[in-house]
Amino acid sequence: MARIVEILPQDSEMEELTSPKNAQAAKALKRRQEVKRRLDDYLERAELKKALGLDDEDDF
Repeated sequence: MARIVEILPQDSEMEELTSPKNAQAAKALKRRQEVKRRLDDYLERAELKKALGLDDEDDF
């Protein structure tokens, strides 16, 4: 099973993430946020599924 590790970003990374310098950076930021949101949703569903003992079923 995969291990998930949270890493705190550095100050320079935080500044870059919160204030994109151009349209391409803004688009990349939006994409990363969408991917993170989908991953968080997926992991939440997987945790719920595991807690309910539904590990054998393939569909979410």
